[in-house]
Amino acid sequence: MNSNHFLETIEQSNLASHKEYLRQVVRPAIDILKKNDAEVRMGCSRFGGAPDLPVGSEWPTYETNPYRFLGQINFAETAFAEASLPSKGLLSLFVADYNSDGDSFLEAFENGYIHAIYIPEPMDLVTISPPQSDISKTTVIEFFPTMDIPYDEYQVKDWPFEEEQNDTYTEIRDSLHKSSDYLLGYPSHCSLAYDPSPGAGWISMLTIDSNDDLEWCWHDGDKLMIFIETERLKNLDFSALKSDAG
Repeated sequence: MNSNHFLETIEQSNLASHKEYLRQVVRPAIDILKKNDAEVRMGCSRFGGAPDLPVGSEWPTYETNPYRFLGQINFAETAFAEASLPSKGLLSLFVADYNSDGDSFLEAFENGYIHAIYIPEPMDLVTISPPQSDISKTTVIEFFPTMDIPYDEYQVKDWPFEEEQNDTYTEIRDSLHKSSDYLLGYPSHCSLAYDPSPGAGWISMLTIDSNDDLEWCWHDGDKLMIFIETERLKNLDFSALKSDAG
């Protein structure tokens, strides 16, 4: 849905009186679609499996525990969609949710839960197998530009909608997305009664759903939300990501 179609949809709904408010709060987003039958190529964007890292790279660990590979994003594949993201480079994301015994050892909100490796010039890459014996299922992902509006009243000030407008609002927001996995936009969740953003100066970088095939289970089957500071993103610094789940 483009911006003109979005505004036309608002005008034709019972939210028409809030058109200007929605114009002000709308954010760019990029939907992530899984392509399970696509060939996994070196350096391509994907969820699960094993990362492509420079030759000689060591597997990242939190204390003595190896991180689990979450996925990688080749920003050259998203460059058409959103200028605030890098135009190139490979970002590999790791999550610290299990130790070698399969027990959870970090909560999603703790520093260090998400580890990132950003490769500005992804050359001389090799696929690095995880320390664990099993490699999780992998799927190629592709990106589609879209827009997003706040998930609920906790994410913005002066929420203007009446109770009888909530269903329409939710339908319109849902129509903006082809997937529950996406970059940027506003974080979405299952049951939180607060704004999961770490605070001013932070933006939502990635929201992903639990997925049985990929062995993802965030907070009992909910969603994982990853955040980055705006200034760090401008400087291509992915060293201090924060997260929440619910």
